Formats: sequence, C-alpha cells, structure tokens
Amino acid sequence: MSKFTTLSVSLIFVPLVLWAASPTTKEIKFKTRDLEKVQEELNRKKEENQKLKRETEGLSAKVKEQEVKIKNIEQTLLYTQRKTSEISQNLASTKNHRDQTVSVLSQKTQMYSKSLQTYYVASLLYGPQDMNSFIGRQVVQSRAKEVRSVKENSTEITQKMEELIETHKALRSELDRQQSGLSEVKSGIESTEKMLSKKMTRQDILEAEMRDLEKTAQELASLIDVLRTRSKEEAASEQQARLQKQTSGHSPILPRSLPWPIQGKVITKFGRQDNPKTGTTYISNGINISSNEGSMVSAVADGKVLYAGQFMSYGSMAVLEHAGDWYTVYGHLSKWDVEKGQEMKKGDPIGQARTTSKGDKETYFEIRFYGKPVDPMPWLSQ
Repeated sequence: MSKFTTLSVSLIFVPLVLWAASPTTKEIKFKTRDLEKVQEELNRKKEENQKLKRETEGLSAKVKEQEVKIKNIEQTLLYTQRKTSEISQNLASTKNHRDQTVSVLSQKTQMYSKSLQTYYVASLLYGPQDMNSFIGRQVVQSRAKEVRSVKENSTEITQKMEELIETHKALRSELDRQQSGLSEVKSGIESTEKMLSKKMTRQDILEAEMRDLEKTAQELASLIDVLRTRSKEEAASEQQARLQKQTSGHSPILPRSLPWPIQGKVITKFGRQDNPKTGTTYISNGINISSNEGSMVSAVADGKVLYAGQFMSYGSMAVLEHAGDWYTVYGHLSKWDVEKGQEMKKGDPIGQARTTSKGDKETYFEIRFYGKPVDPMPWLSQ
C-alpha cells in the first residue's frame, strides 16, 4: 500500500463506513426524493395557476369592456328606436295631411272649373264688360289663386313626406346595423364568459391540488425531520455499540478461520512501516500479498459488495460487508468482476491482482472490525 499517515488513512476510509446506510437513512433518501417530486409538481402547478390568473384577469377585463360596449349600443339603439318611432308618427301625420290637401285640391279644382265655366257663359251672354262677367272673372281669379296655394302646399307636404321616408329608411338601416352589432357583441361576451368560467373552474381545481400538495409536502418534511432525528439516534446508538465492541476486544470471527484472498507471500505487513530510502514512517492498514501461483482474488467469507471501482490510492478495489460487523477490502486490482449490492459466497472471484514491474501478481488486503482496521494475519489460515 502507498505511504499514508494514520490520519490520512482513517479519513479515506470514512466513506466506506457510510456505504452501509441504515434503513432509516435509506428511508430519508426516498422520502427526500418524494418531497423533491412533490415540490416540483407544486411549482409546476403554481406556474400554471399564475398563468391562469393572468388569463382570467384579462378575460374579466374583456367581459367588462364588452358589457360597457353592450350598454352603449343599447343606449344608442334605444335612441334610434325612439327617433324611428317619432319619424314614423311624423310620416303618418304628414301622409294624412297630404291626403287631406289632395282632397282639398280636388275640391278647389272642381270649384275653379265651375267658376271658369260660369264666367265663360256670362261673357257670352252679357259681354265681357257686364257686371255678371266682372263678378265671374273675380271669382275665377280667386279660385285660381286658391288652387295655386293648395298645389304649392301639396308640393311642400309631398317633399317633406319624401324626406321623412328617406330618413325613416336610413334609421331602419341604422337600427338593423345596431341590432346586428349588439347580437355580435352579446355572442362574443357569451363565448368570453364560457372561457372565463372554464379557466376559473380549472383554477379552483389547481388551487385544491396545490393545497393537497402543500399538505403532502408539509407531512413529508415533518416525516423527514422525524426520520433524521431517528437516524441521528440510531447512528449514536450504533456508534456507542461499535465502541463497546471495540473496547471489549470481542472479535466477530474466529482466529485462523479465513482463507487467503490470494496465495502468496506477504511483502508489506500491517502497522507502522519504515522506509529506509526516504527515512519516513507510514501506517499500513492491511497487507500486500505477492503471488506467483495465480492472479484471481477471491472473497474470504460470505458477504455483500458495498463498493467496486477506483478509489484513490487503493486503485481498483472492492469492499465487502460481512454480517454488518466487519468488512474486507481488496485493493490494487487490475480489474474487478463484482458490482455494488452483489451477494458473495466464500471463495467467489472478486477480480484480478495487478501485475508488478517484476511480472509478479500483487494485491492489497485489509480487514476491519466495527470500522477499525486490524492485522489480517491472525485471522488467515496457516
């Protein structure tokens, strides 16, 4: 193993202990993941709700604008209707007046014709200078003047009636246009109100869903707090139990009960090591084994793979957990043939030992009782 101080080696191994997560820690992880999903869904619904809020505000404003427009059109329409009614009455009155004038004109014309005839007869019988002729001429002139006056009056009334007819037509056309516009605006406001109702209903549903999600998030957060407290208590209890086992000197396995991970010669022992070339001292938490008999590294006991991969100065390595009380570490591998979570049996292959510059096969082996490294030699078979 490379030259590490006692402090550096112990710090490096902290993650290896954490790999064996307790059920409470796993539950915290799952619940935290659930909480994140709930928060994501809640945020998505909040965004949708804000969008709906803006849309409903816009639609409400549009409805108010359309209501004002309808009110204005209705007022204008009412004015036009009253004006049309007035023109209709005026037109009827004017028509009646014209009919009366036409009747008077007819009477006046007949009287004029009779007077003119009387005047001609008198002129023939008595001569133009006779008194009777003179009177007849005066009557004819008076009748003619009356006829002209009635005709002029009739013409004025007829012209006024024609103007009223044109005005009435224009008002009726305007009335139809206003009614059509009113119907169109009313149809538009109905459509807008339906859309507004749908969006408000969706908003109510969203707000109810958001309340449920917020409640769920609060419950999950409370549960996570409880689980974290429990996890701390379990961790403290586990640490206390581990310390008690370490201080008791109790071993989880029997001496000389483990096979060698690979057959060979120990070239680096456990504990303090002196380097005469550099004049330094370092601590080895395991042993290095050099082998000429093969390259396969095997599990020394039944267990579960906690880690398999590259790890700092250990190089390619695998860590196995055994019964929750002790661990074995297999380092300096050229490759590993296991994966995290894999169940292992005693003697199952773990990987290949690396090849040194001299062509020998070499691997690193470490045993930890309750998280503390121990010398592997007393526990390996002779």
